[in-house]
Amino acid sequence: MIASLEQVTLERAQVPVLREVTLRLRAGERIALVGENGAGKTSLLRLLAGLETPSRGAAHPTPQGTGYMPQAAGESLFPWFSVLRNVAMPRLVSGDPRALEAARVQLRRVAPTLSPERTARGLSGGEAQAVSLARALTAPGPAVLADEPFSSLAPETRERLRRALSEGLAGRALLLVTHEREDALALGARIFRLSSGRLEAES
Repeated sequence: MIASLEQVTLERAQVPVLREVTLRLRAGERIALVGENGAGKTSLLRLLAGLETPSRGAAHPTPQGTGYMPQAAGESLFPWFSVLRNVAMPRLVSGDPRALEAARVQLRRVAPTLSPERTARGLSGGEAQAVSLARALTAPGPAVLADEPFSSLAPETRERLRRALSEGLAGRALLLVTHEREDALALGARIFRLSSGRLEAES
């Protein structure tokens, strides 16, 4: 087991965001969370990332080194660093001497036409999403958590990044937040739906 939520309720201003949610992410497993805006998908992902604490229940977040792509991908990048350094950051922080090499591999897979030496400042929205995804895939941990990695992308770009994510996982677990069931199906993910804060597995 990589991470789990056990009967978790999350409240904000005494209003339930998640209600008695149980979810377990196992090694190599691919899970997709779908649901309407405000259903609690991002909150659930943040709980598993260890960025939020439940109001009730037990959260066992993913271990250190997990790849994490937030919804606001561009805002998570360091604008004064190069694209390559941004992508390498999870491994640079851990002191990996091959961090830049690992980052180049993921960049070639996710954004082959983007110059690694370009600064992150001025990237388009789609470019920032690709760089953020490459950074999550470069992280050394056993899982990748990705929040709407394909939103607002052109169909051909969306398909390319789906393929890059699937190949870049290399056997690691995936928790994907998406509005599109097609994303989950393309990645071979087990689909869970959040509605009114409650989680149900789709048949």
